[in-house]
Parts: sequence; C-alpha cells; structure tokens
Amino acid sequence: MARPPSITDLVSAEQRAEVLELLDRVTADLPLDELLPRIVDVAAELTGATYGVLAVLDDEGRMRDFHLHGLDDDEMARIGALPVGHGVLGDLLRADRPVLVDHLGSTPGDGTLPEGHPAIDRFLGVGIDHGGRRIGVLYLGERRDGGPFTGHHALLLEWLADRASHVLALADSRRRADRRSEWLQVSARLAELLQPPLEKRRALTHVVELVSWLFHARAVALGRLVDDDLVLVAEDETDTSFGDFVRPEHIAPGTPVHAAVLTAVREHRPVLARVDPTVVVVVPVPLRLTERLVLGIVLRRGAPAPDQEELDLLASFTSQATSSIDRLDALAERAEMLVLADRERIARDLHDVVIQRLFATGLQLQGMRVRLPHEDQERLDVIVGDLDQTIRDIRTTIFELSQVRARSLRQEVGLLTSEYAELLGHAPTVGLHGPLDTTVSSTVADSLLATLREALSNVVKHARARAVEVELRVEAGVLTLLVGDDGVGFDGPLPESGLTNVRRRAQAFGGTVRVVSGAGVGTVLEWTVPLPD
Repeated sequence: MARPPSITDLVSAEQRAEVLELLDRVTADLPLDELLPRIVDVAAELTGATYGVLAVLDDEGRMRDFHLHGLDDDEMARIGALPVGHGVLGDLLRADRPVLVDHLGSTPGDGTLPEGHPAIDRFLGVGIDHGGRRIGVLYLGERRDGGPFTGHHALLLEWLADRASHVLALADSRRRADRRSEWLQVSARLAELLQPPLEKRRALTHVVELVSWLFHARAVALGRLVDDDLVLVAEDETDTSFGDFVRPEHIAPGTPVHAAVLTAVREHRPVLARVDPTVVVVVPVPLRLTERLVLGIVLRRGAPAPDQEELDLLASFTSQATSSIDRLDALAERAEMLVLADRERIARDLHDVVIQRLFATGLQLQGMRVRLPHEDQERLDVIVGDLDQTIRDIRTTIFELSQVRARSLRQEVGLLTSEYAELLGHAPTVGLHGPLDTTVSSTVADSLLATLREALSNVVKHARARAVEVELRVEAGVLTLLVGDDGVGFDGPLPESGLTNVRRRAQAFGGTVRVVSGAGVGTVLEWTVPLPD
C-alpha cells in the first residue's frame, strides 16, 4: 500500500524554508493574531492563490474572526460586512473533504461573496476539525497564474488545516481555562461582597455588576415579572439601559424575550433569545425565602451567544448568589425575630409591672384625697389625671410594640430615594401623606416603586437637576405620586420611550399619567391610581 504523501513530497526545495518557518511558529507559544494570519499567507504562497481566508467558527458553527490574505485596506473598506456562510461557503462548513471549484460562477453581492469583494471564479477550501467538531475553515480564491487549483493544492491545504486545528484547539483550551479562572475569581469576589450585614438591594446590585463585568454586556438587570411586565429590581448599564431595551415590542407576549423569560422561570434554566443583532440571556434567580427574580443580560451587538459550558457556569454563579442572598434574608429575619421577641418582653414588663405600679399609685393617691384640704385635692386630681394619661400612653406603646409590621411603603419610598441621593448629588425632598401602609396593596406598591425608580433614573440621566421633590399621598380613595425636578426640561413633545412602562403600570389599575415640562423649568410627573374601597 502506498504511503500518503508527506509535506516534503508536496513542496519544492525552495518552499521548504517557508514550511519550516511556519512549523517553528506553530510550536512556539505565540498569540493567535500572529499564528493564524501566517497560516493563511503560507497557504497562498504554496498554492499561488491570490486571496486566502481563515475563519474561526463559534460554538454555534457561525463564521467569525476572519484572517485574510490578498485584500488591502481600501478593498476591505469596500467589502464592509464579511461572509456569513452562504453558497459554496455554506457547503464548506458541512463538507467532510476539500471543496474544489473551477468555475464558481458567483459575483459580489450574490450571497456567496459580500458586496465589494473582488470577483472569484476558482475556489479551494477545507474544513478545520478537532475532536469531531468543525472549529474553522480555510479557503483560497483565484491563482495568480490564472490556472486551476489541483488535488496537489488540496493536499497542501489539508496539511495546513491540520496545523491550524492544533493551534485553534490549544487556544480554545487556554481560553476556556482563562474563562473558568475568571468565573472562580468572580465567585470568590461575590462571596466577599455578600457578607452580612448587607441590605438586600445592595446585594442584588453586586450580582448585576459582577455579571456585567464577566460578559462585557451592554446592559444587565434583575427583574420581577408582574402580570407580563418586567419590573426592574437592580440594573447595571453600560451602552444602554435594560429598561430602554426591554420595551413593549420586545417583552410583549409572543416575542422571543418574553418566551425566554417564561421558559427560564418554568424550566429553571438559562435561556437565549435573539433580537438581531443582539443576544439576550435570561437566567432564573429563585430566591427561596423571598421572591423569584429573572436576570437579563443584553450582550454587545454581534457578540457570540454563550456556549453550554458558559451557561452552566452562569447557572452555578446565580445559584451561589441566591444561596448567599437567602442567607442574608434568613439572618435579617432572625435579627428581626430577636427584636420582636425583645419588644414583646418590654411590652409584657410594661403591662405587668409598670402599669400596675402606676395604677396602684393612683389608687393610693385617691385614697389620700379625702384627708387633704380642698386646694390640695385639686392639685392631687391634676396629678392623678397625669398618671391616667401616662397609663394610656404606655398602653399605646405596648400595642405598637406588639404589632408585627409587614413591609412599610413609607420605608420603601425612603430607602429608594436615599439610594438615588448619591447619583443625584443631593437627597430628594420627600413628602408622604395619608394612610399609605394600610390602603395600598402590595401589587400597587410594586408598580408604584418601579415607577418612582424609573422617574428618578430619568432625572439622573437627563434632567441635570439641582433639586428633586417626591410627594406620595392617599386622598379620597386615590393614590398619587408626584416627582418634580428643576432641571433642563423638554421643549416640544416628550420622548415616549421612557414613559411607556409608566403609563402601562398606571393603566393596569385604571390610573393615569400626566407629565408637565418646559425648557429650563424642569419636569413634573403625576402618576395617579384609584384604590379599591
């Protein structure tokens, strides 16, 4: 049986120096941006090709990271978008042997070649495989002498593709090892940050910031799905706001993002959605002791979707985060229970000891009254009246100490406005009026807090305000939120993109939204919702 040709059989004596130089580079510890272009150059030199391309494939089999030979800067500028894998390139992505075409019959812009690409008639390409998976393609176009590509050239290209496969596989192993190291570092950092005592909202913000750094994302947010509406809980934005991205047309029922959110929550796993040219990663964050949230990651335009290993690491990270935050909730709940127990003890002591003593003292004083002169009796009556009022005040205190309070809307509004004080450069003025904690349901409160957060975020982004006023009141069965600033305001129609969610939240409860703004005089947002009887 004839042995397969070796590289020394395929190249001339003059070409062997180039091959040896390439082998030296491949075995050296050099970066990909030095090795891969050299492989393309050697392929063109050994075969006499005019043009050469080595394209690395992502985990979904799409072409990316092109390394080119034979195209100058002006030609690259005319081409613009590089090939995506149609026509003969699509055949090459699936072929298990070299693809050799003497008459391609394609023209720039026909789907095989992008607009502005030089015309190519002769074509030779091979796949770059490793571990049973296609990780790249190497192809050539047109020979400088005008002749066809031959089987000899195909053997040369296969040999070069084999060298490239080792380079790409090694680089991929290094990339994955570096990536795992990054995940380990971030996980360790998360463990450091989520140490008690820590307010829950700040803990969620730490999670969002770390994920944003890991993915170099356009935007990352944690949200709660309320009646098909994504209510933001924590956000980290780089190029854009997650709230701006997840507009009604993106999150409405039937859209890819909405379907991904529902699938992630239902199946407890990360889910990808594509809003071309952007990939959105949706990850469930099931806080077992409090609420179920969803983490949304908007990747940068054209960024490849994370592979399964990356999704597994992300799921593990969110699991670590939820465990830590649940622990914070449990410790906070334990501390609250200790406070409640202490309050009950104080209330019991006040009732059993202090009130009884005061009551006994009052009885004794009243018993002495009949033995005192008239003017002293009047003075004694005043003292006994003061004791009775003190007993009533203590009983009121005992009642308040005995109450196990649910979430206070007043406290939530105070915490939220305090959170924005640093971003605004000053603390907003807050006015709270009426029975907010007893008449506003948790569902309405969630939407109100989301509206207040969005309003304050818009002030931070656009208003350049020196003063901000927040007023919240319940009056005549109506809940009204007013957010006003003295910023630059708007001259002309208001941008609806930032008001769409605000309007939808009000309309969901039969409410209304009114905005008054003027250039140089600031903006006032009025959000009104009727409350049930």
